[in-house]
Amino acid sequence: MVLVVTFFSLLVVSWDAFPQSFVVTNARVFDGKMVYTNMDVVVRDGRIASLGSSSISEDIPHINAVGETLLPGLIDAHTHTQEIGQLEESLRFGITTVLDMGTFPPYEIPLREAAATRTDVADFRSAGILATAPGGHGTEFGIEIPTVAGVEEAVDFVRKRSQENVDYLKIVMNGVRAARSGMPTLGEDTVRALVNSGHEAGLMVLAHVESQGDVRLAISAGVDGLVHHWRDSGAQPELAGLLAANNVFVMPTLTAIDGLLGLGPQALLQDERVVPYLSDLAYRELTKELPTPPPGISITIANQATTSLIRAGVQLLAGSDAFTGNPRIVHGASLHRLLELFVDAGLSPTEALRTATSNVAEAFGLSDRGRIQPGFRADLVLVRGDPTEDITVTRDILRVWKAGVELQRQSF
Repeated sequence: MVLVVTFFSLLVVSWDAFPQSFVVTNARVFDGKMVYTNMDVVVRDGRIASLGSSSISEDIPHINAVGETLLPGLIDAHTHTQEIGQLEESLRFGITTVLDMGTFPPYEIPLREAAATRTDVADFRSAGILATAPGGHGTEFGIEIPTVAGVEEAVDFVRKRSQENVDYLKIVMNGVRAARSGMPTLGEDTVRALVNSGHEAGLMVLAHVESQGDVRLAISAGVDGLVHHWRDSGAQPELAGLLAANNVFVMPTLTAIDGLLGLGPQALLQDERVVPYLSDLAYRELTKELPTPPPGISITIANQATTSLIRAGVQLLAGSDAFTGNPRIVHGASLHRLLELFVDAGLSPTEALRTATSNVAEAFGLSDRGRIQPGFRADLVLVRGDPTEDITVTRDILRVWKAGVELQRQSF
């Protein structure tokens, strides 16, 4: 069956022709690392000019942010984006950059063009076509993609992705599916060839993993990061310690399980800070009726695995895994739910904010975003209240700027 997705955006926006200059005054500021109170942030021509308390004389518009918090634009480190409207949805929820972890060929060029030319959509980076075995995970959605059957094909696959100027390489090890249903997965030699070829081409290499065996192979092969964590058990302190020792970052996509169980959709659909800004497509996805989840699906077990990563000091990144093929996960709102799940697993609210800002920027070498610092892009989100005390405050969005241009955020 061919996967067909349509997306009709109802967002009406009005944009200035050029990046704006303005001052946000009297704000609580989370700069991507630390929290400061009663601060002024000056933006000139789409860049952060200064952060301090001496901007009152600035001859540009002032925004009084008493009782509010200014955040760096959020970064969703794991999506599968198919429509420009999903980039609009992301920006509407304060996500100014989307990192795609496998884009089907028909969608990638329009998405890149929109992100490069429009200020009403989130910025977009992509792995392009993911590297998977013939019949492996990623081939089941009805869109034909090249696959990797061995070492020689691995080298050729990386060469072609590099020629397409992908931003990073993603490989797929689906050990749980292989054990349960016999779905093919990449062999060890092929994994090593993909990682080595990716690094030789100057690409960061990321791995989709499902089992503890997948994780161990990924570490020994030298991957830079995991876009999931193991799902065949809960806490694994020794394995978490191995990831930390090898400086491998991890994106625990807890929203995938949360969506299957219906917990996240229920929480989001009861939140008046969220519902008015959901597109019709997102609302339908969150309210979709699904059959009984597969055996063994447990948010408790997933949280236990995440907690072991936290205790080991593994760098965590926030990635929602938003994709129309993943039940009840949506671009935009689901990332805010993920931050709440991270706090439930043991991160402080401030640490959770880092997973969607500075942690992602540092891991992916995004040197112009993820922080509120002089010289950085003015990708900013202003929220009502203090998300360092209550992480769900990130949903109470007042204003959003992408590269200094403000989104005229309207409800549906």
